[in-house]
Amino acid sequence: MGTKRKKDITLLVVDDEDVMRDMIVDYIEEEMGYKVLSATDGVDALENVLPNNDVDLIISDINMPRMKGFELLSRVRKEYPHIKRVLITAYNVEDYLDLAIKHNVGNIFVKSTPFNFDELSTILNNLIKNDIFGARRYMEKKTEHHTVKVLHAATLEETAKKVSSWLSEYENIVRLELVLIELLSNAVYYGARDEPPDRKETWNHNFVLSEEEAIEINVYKDSKKFAISILDKGGKLTKENVLYWLHRQIKKDKDGLPLGIMDSHGRGFFIVRKYIDRLLININKNKKTEVIIINYFDETNSTNKPLYINEL
Repeated sequence: MGTKRKKDITLLVVDDEDVMRDMIVDYIEEEMGYKVLSATDGVDALENVLPNNDVDLIISDINMPRMKGFELLSRVRKEYPHIKRVLITAYNVEDYLDLAIKHNVGNIFVKSTPFNFDELSTILNNLIKNDIFGARRYMEKKTEHHTVKVLHAATLEETAKKVSSWLSEYENIVRLELVLIELLSNAVYYGARDEPPDRKETWNHNFVLSEEEAIEINVYKDSKKFAISILDKGGKLTKENVLYWLHRQIKKDKDGLPLGIMDSHGRGFFIVRKYIDRLLININKNKKTEVIIINYFDETNSTNKPLYINEL
């Protein structure tokens, strides 16, 4: 797909709401420059559009008559495995995590008011080009940038404070430091060191990473938001594990408590999703993992958070 000219790339938008479907179609055609087809629901897409067209990426609403979006994308995955898949919803993504696990879906975009076309176009372009790494692409042209590396676990708190000091606009610095320590610990111990997550008592803390193994942190800030990218060279994370860990913190047992309340690992991503507007995870298996967090300075993007997990 990445070698195709933009005008030869075709997207399919599936939504039973005419106004929403037409709005997305018009934006992709006029602002992004791709060819766009549309379908009113999953049955229409499978029977009338997909058999007769070479589609590169499909964007589908979740709640539709005749066939839900998860079922549609599951069929697409089996019958058209080359097609990239994105779901879109106006509802709480956490309510769909069990279906995301069942159907192996990692990208769920959330309809917001105002509609975040900038974020949608970035997500779609990343998938179309198969070029998912880097937080800079989510920012405005005029962007402040800082970078730092981590070589030793003993510097995690110091690094978290340093990164937070560059983001004075964010109201809850203590919360940001907590999030950063969680993510940096994951990157160091799971990514670079490949320590067993369920046996923390066996971890070796007396080490110094080489420059090639170092955790790379990039911090960006523009007029609307900040983004922090944490990159490790391990690539040990998987989409299935992330979905599983998130699900265990949300799914309740018979007493109304999260299934994963006693888990010794996997809670970090749930904490990040709770405190931060956007969590994006990019994985190139056994090569590198990038976790990106994005927070807006206003509160318009703080509810009904999307899900973005990509694997090359």
